[in-house]
Amino acid sequence: MEATQPAEAEKTGVLIVEDQTAIRQMLATFIRAMPGFTVIGEAGNVQDALDLAHKHRPKVVVLDWMLLGGMGLDFLRQVRLTPSPAVLVFSANTTELAVREALSAGARGYIEKTASFAEFTQALNAVAGGQTFLGPAVARAVQRIVSQPDRLESNMELSARERDVLRFLAEGMSSKEIADVLGLSIRTVENHRANITRRTGLRSVAQLTLHAVRLGLIQPPDRPLENS
Repeated sequence: MEATQPAEAEKTGVLIVEDQTAIRQMLATFIRAMPGFTVIGEAGNVQDALDLAHKHRPKVVVLDWMLLGGMGLDFLRQVRLTPSPAVLVFSANTTELAVREALSAGARGYIEKTASFAEFTQALNAVAGGQTFLGPAVARAVQRIVSQPDRLESNMELSARERDVLRFLAEGMSSKEIADVLGLSIRTVENHRANITRRTGLRSVAQLTLHAVRLGLIQPPDRPLENS
């Protein structure tokens, strides 16, 4: 006797929050094909994700970490649902900073965008079932966080000079312009930028700008940033 497919209302509703359209559509197609799951909404930014979450009350949210005009952390901090959805972070950013922020804010799972479909399936089933799931790189980051908390705090905290460089980068200045303003060599500015990237995992100007806003170094931009 063939097993009957679960009715749509009995399936686990998933909200996909991903700013890259191709990846979002690919995830939606894959999740819809998984037994017991349905996609109740797709969003490319934090505000749309919050609106859809409060409207449809998903059981699971697949959440990118860097989004247009915000971060996955903003969604985790602002979503107000009872019961809370199980959040699976799906991101290329597996730095200790991102991992600690996500798990501290309530994410139940965190996997890399390099994960296979089999691993993604395992992760989605785990968080939907109330379990925690961490990808290999994320698990290593957690191990470092637990074993060396003092080193982690030191590594994540930007120096005063690095904050200056970050602020000017976020304001659209080139390395040469920053070097002129701060009285540094271009090479020194580039070294500071490399340190910022190493500590935060952020590379694009849009990502660095959002981080500068989070640190209170600049005012939020008037329009969403292109997360290139």
